[in-house]
Amino acid sequence: MKATDKLIVVVGVVIIILAAIGIFLYRPAPRGEGITPAKGKIYAVTWVERTGTAVPDNPDMVAYDKLFRDVPYTANVTISQYNLKSVRFILKWEDDRTYGLFRKKGLDTLTFEVTAPDGTKKSEDSKGNGTIEFVFDNINPMPAINEIKANSSAEAMEKLRDYYGERWKDEPFKVNVSVKVGESIFRPLKRLRDRGNNFTIEVEYVYYEPVIEEVTGSSSEVVSMEATSIRDLYYPCFAYPGFH
Repeated sequence: MKATDKLIVVVGVVIIILAAIGIFLYRPAPRGEGITPAKGKIYAVTWVERTGTAVPDNPDMVAYDKLFRDVPYTANVTISQYNLKSVRFILKWEDDRTYGLFRKKGLDTLTFEVTAPDGTKKSEDSKGNGTIEFVFDNINPMPAINEIKANSSAEAMEKLRDYYGERWKDEPFKVNVSVKVGESIFRPLKRLRDRGNNFTIEVEYVYYEPVIEEVTGSSSEVVSMEATSIRDLYYPCFAYPGFH
């Protein structure tokens, strides 16, 4: 064997021994070691529509039309709710004093009027009986945020308050109901008996409420080692001319 060939064999053996020692001493880093987790969590935000009810601050729902002085019904409706989307007013009534077998006579006329906090006014008349409904819509838009970062769900909900709509929150709607008695003044007895009417008012509102859910990642870090042959790893050495 030539001296050159002996040298190649010795070098090859040394490389193999060093490679074996390296593989034996290799210790993969524990999963997550050296990785600093990101602070905070991500929460997906969904805005859902909820409904609520409110009541006028005057529970005595009656309006009078006396001979010499009208006494309308007045009240305020205040809603302490963020993110108001819409408010609906529903009035129902029926004339309690009419006469006539085939054709009702002495029918009263009721006027229902609601003024929104910004001055927008809705008004409608109803004769004899009926239902009047007003809707004030598009008060606040749905908040645009759909994801928020926080350390906890409580903190996320608190941060979302910065995006709440406050339009018309705690601001009064003004309600007015008046009645005109249908009985003629030339029938004084009937006119005196018919002084006004009762009614009911319902108030419903719709608002946006956030529902949050933590976003959890499904991916995990995997430490993998590609199987590589010693010959491929040390190809430059084994490629030395004459090493076979």
